[in-house]
Amino acid sequence: MFGLEPTPFDLRLVAFRIPIRVNPSFWIAGAVLSWDSDHMDHVFLWVMCLFVSILVHELGHALVAEAFGWASEIVLYMMGGLTMSQRYYNRTPWREIAVSLAGPFAGFGLYGLVLIAEGFWLNGRERDVHFNVLLVFRYLEFINLYWGLVNLLPVPPLDGGQICQSFLLWCRFRDPGRVASQIGVLVAGAAAFYFFNYWHSQFAGILFAMLCLQNVVSLQSPRH
Repeated sequence: MFGLEPTPFDLRLVAFRIPIRVNPSFWIAGAVLSWDSDHMDHVFLWVMCLFVSILVHELGHALVAEAFGWASEIVLYMMGGLTMSQRYYNRTPWREIAVSLAGPFAGFGLYGLVLIAEGFWLNGRERDVHFNVLLVFRYLEFINLYWGLVNLLPVPPLDGGQICQSFLLWCRFRDPGRVASQIGVLVAGAAAFYFFNYWHSQFAGILFAMLCLQNVVSLQSPRH
């Protein structure tokens, strides 16, 4: 997939002994998502908030996977973030669910810290604080709360879709991957309709329309 392959321009980091690679496509996609040629400072702040938020999210996945003995690495690329773990042993549906939940809940934790920091920093004096500082708080709150909640929808390959599939596996469904994709088609289609018609968010609508199509294609595969 474009953006996952290593390039000479990747930013390489290590956190908690977990290797992290940031593909250039991550920065490009983040900038395109918030592009405003009249306010390039806002674009820069958005991309930095996106980087911090998605990194925290993926570290949530990776740290729980590492606690189960599954060596992990993180890649940030044009579609967001991906945590890859070597889950060769001790796999159970509940451990898979724990790893999937850890990402969104790491983001919710960051959201809580941002609210606390905002309360101390502003303390009723919003008019005296630079607009860009307020913008950073808003960006971090939006990404970590709303994106986190949306990510929990039961739509593969979102975290909610992975949780759904693991739960179906625990319930001993014959083909949990196929059932999860069938659920994903319905939920993603409904979400696309909602975002297009009620929230008027073209980006979110297109995203869920693509996820709906992706699950439809997945259901056509002879080896689901």
